[in-house]
Amino acid sequence: MKDRFLFKAKRIDNGEWIIGFLTFHKTGKAFIKPIFGDARSSEEVDPSTICQCTGLKDKNGNLIWENDILFLKDEINGCKWKAVVEFGNPTGEYNWGWQLVQVTECEANKDILLWIETGTSYVDVKIIGNTIDNPELLEGGE
Repeated sequence: MKDRFLFKAKRIDNGEWIIGFLTFHKTGKAFIKPIFGDARSSEEVDPSTICQCTGLKDKNGNLIWENDILFLKDEINGCKWKAVVEFGNPTGEYNWGWQLVQVTECEANKDILLWIETGTSYVDVKIIGNTIDNPELLEGGE
């Protein structure tokens, strides 16, 4: 299975992150069936914390998720910036399903996330947190 089909969210019972397959009950409650473990079990999750996986990885090999806050460094022009991963791409030139919303100013290519996988972006990308657990990282500065 491809990573881009995975979701993660915080469990209702203990607030821990869980990764797996997202389902919704007819009552509207959201559940995630873990990738490992009992195939018949699923955990109720907080819908406000649901994040879809992009299928891409940062420079440390960590999967990049919707709502992740990234620190990016452009190796060519030395530009350093922070951005949030969002679903959709209304402001980008290409429509690949994901976009970066800049948190700090820099003359950066907003479509750079799309090229991370190819290794031709010349940009180091590192996950530094997410908007759910670390909203303070959305403030300016490096």
